[in-house]
Amino acid sequence: MVLKLPPLEFTEAVADSPEFREKLRQHENELENTSNAIKSLIKKLNEVLVANKTLSKASRGVAETLKSFKFYVVGTKQTDEERDIESSLSYMGEVLHRIEEARDALNTSSETYLKKLDEFRKTTIGKAKNKKKEFDKTTQRYCAMIENNMKIPTKRSDLFQEADANLQMQTKKFREETLDYVFLLQQVQERKKFDFVETLLALMLNFLSFYHAGQEIYKEFDYFIRFLHYRVLKCRENFDCFQREGEELKWKMLMRPEEHLSKNQEFDREGYLFLIERNKLIGTTAITKHYCQFRKDINLFRMITFTQTSTKQLTPYDVFVRHCIVHPADEKLDKRFMFDLHAIEKGGSSDKMSIFTFQAMNEEDFEGWVFITGGQINVSKPELSLKTEMQNELDDSGIDFVKKCIQVIERRGLDEQGLYRVVGMQSKVNSLVAGHFDAHKTLAQRLATPVEEDMELKTICSALKLFLRTLKEPVFTFKLHNRFIEAAMIDDKAERIRTLHSLIKELPKENYDLLYVLMTHLHKVSEHNEKNLMTPVNLGVCFGPSLLRPEFETVSSIYDIKFRNAIVELIIIHYDKMFKTKLEQQDIDEMVGSSEQDQASGVNLSNSLSSLVSLTRRGAPPATSEMIETTADARRRGLYNPDYHINETNKHLFPYMPEDNTRKESSSSSSLESLTNVSPAGTQSIHSSNAFSIISNQIRSISSSSFTKQISSSENQGRLSTTSTNISISSKLEPTNISSSTIRTTAISSMTNPTSKLQTRAITLYPCTADNDSELSFNAHEIVTQIRRTKEPGWLMGTINGKTGLIPENYISFTSGV
Repeated sequence: MVLKLPPLEFTEAVADSPEFREKLRQHENELENTSNAIKSLIKKLNEVLVANKTLSKASRGVAETLKSFKFYVVGTKQTDEERDIESSLSYMGEVLHRIEEARDALNTSSETYLKKLDEFRKTTIGKAKNKKKEFDKTTQRYCAMIENNMKIPTKRSDLFQEADANLQMQTKKFREETLDYVFLLQQVQERKKFDFVETLLALMLNFLSFYHAGQEIYKEFDYFIRFLHYRVLKCRENFDCFQREGEELKWKMLMRPEEHLSKNQEFDREGYLFLIERNKLIGTTAITKHYCQFRKDINLFRMITFTQTSTKQLTPYDVFVRHCIVHPADEKLDKRFMFDLHAIEKGGSSDKMSIFTFQAMNEEDFEGWVFITGGQINVSKPELSLKTEMQNELDDSGIDFVKKCIQVIERRGLDEQGLYRVVGMQSKVNSLVAGHFDAHKTLAQRLATPVEEDMELKTICSALKLFLRTLKEPVFTFKLHNRFIEAAMIDDKAERIRTLHSLIKELPKENYDLLYVLMTHLHKVSEHNEKNLMTPVNLGVCFGPSLLRPEFETVSSIYDIKFRNAIVELIIIHYDKMFKTKLEQQDIDEMVGSSEQDQASGVNLSNSLSSLVSLTRRGAPPATSEMIETTADARRRGLYNPDYHINETNKHLFPYMPEDNTRKESSSSSSLESLTNVSPAGTQSIHSSNAFSIISNQIRSISSSSFTKQISSSENQGRLSTTSTNISISSKLEPTNISSSTIRTTAISSMTNPTSKLQTRAITLYPCTADNDSELSFNAHEIVTQIRRTKEPGWLMGTINGKTGLIPENYISFTSGV
């Protein structure tokens, strides 16, 4: 707001009229208000500087914490991604330090400009205030002289000449003081426009230069953001794979704990037992809990006094078992599950036998301990036949099956989204593999068994993965497994490549041939990643756990999944060099250089496996009526057991595999959140840079009105860009056959009104044939009314032509004009 003051004319100042005095008072009041406003402004700016210093101190504390933060990784070695993520925190701290150094420079220069503002207030405005005091005194003297001169009587004519001369001289001096004061006031008003504003402008430019320095730091930081995001995505994919394998191992441990506990253990049996000791003198019985271990080859029995609720642990006590008997019935010890061990203390005489009475926790535990220590139990139980899992041989028929699957896939579906990631129906996958490797078929019959061309691609892909997963020995063999993992842990990339190449040549011929065929195919698949979304990283996650399966499944082996995936990823990318007879140094340099170049180029976020959530959760709707039969199975999956067509006697051949399940919502939603959070940040930073350049140009030459227009235009463009970015991200998750206008409408409505209720009317997009009485059959472009939600995800209840039933949610479109 601009306040207008009347000019102080010199003629009015000489006349010294009441109007002049009123104008003079307005100027003086305005000058006082200006002085107070500048004083208040300086105070507020000082508060900003103090807050800046406080913020700088806190930010430096954050930077130091980031630099001293340490990651503890489970396992003996770190992957390249884990090493980069660990060092990234230190780099973040360095970036914060650079920002705070720029903030310190801002504070130092700002203090200088604040001193200039205060100097303007004290000197320029202060000079006018001092002049006002002198003018007031001169006015008082002049008025007093006039009054005294008026009091001279006519009788004193001798005083007239002197009095008139003094009055004339005082009048001249008063007018001179008045004109000087009036001119000084107007000078201060004019100087305020450039002296004060120029200093304030320099201060504002100082602030903007700090933000510009932040923008420059961001430009340097941009590469790091993309690089680190690429590493984080790889770690996320490894975690998803780790989670699947961990769930599978946990399930196996719950189903068959004894089988897994006995594998790769130093002792044949271990667990908690209660040692019962009787004192015959005083007739008391003491029961203590021990953790016991037994090694059958040397009959070593170890006891450790320990309870889970106590951290105190005693020294192990070892004895050698001679024989074991079931504790006879005893009135004084009337307890179940008791047995006696006749043993010799370690280092003791063989003639001195000690008897230890133990009590097991349950019948199964009791029988297990008695049996393993050589005792006899007079209880006959029918032996249960153990069901064995499917196991395939890697022979000519196996390689032939893989080649047939690959031929069909390459002929029909290299551009299929989510290839090898979207799983087929379990019953169809099991039927395909079991039919091809039927034990009653001869080798010639297996080789003659075709892979049907009209079969769904996801079924063929899942069958190929199931075959690799159920091999008796994985493609990379149990013998070379540890050496492959150790090679992947080598820090030097060139040495890592050289070691992996030599290990591949050590594979048996059948394994080598199958690996070459498979890697050649997967390389072709990765070349189409713009359409199928399957990059070498994603394919490594899909095939690493199967190709490099460990002999004994443990949690430690699951932590090695990241190295298994990295091995497969490397071979897929450089399959032409990794299968050379001799690897030249030039080849190694090219492989190392290309991997670093790929990391530097960033990552296509849309190719992350996490972006396939919508595909794995529910297949995209068909484009034509010819595909209705193939998608019906996917729609039925939520309504009945997928193992319905499997014979009960053969169901044990196809164990539950968590790898065939879709990802959990938590990991997928967090990946999608990371996708939606990246673009807007980049958009805002670009607009801040544009705003700075606009301000700089306006300071030089452009008028204030055009400056305001461009700023508002820039803000509008920023809002539009952010909106369009969000819409484009949302559109990637919609079915591919829906029009772009529908996608935009859906995205905008979901952003503007996220809590809107489900509409009750819609229109069908595609024809659909019902699979059972609870579903509705309909054609395209039919009206659906009375729509309401159901407990079944992805299904709605609606009415079409007077009939009510279930309708797939992605087969209809909610349109306000229906």
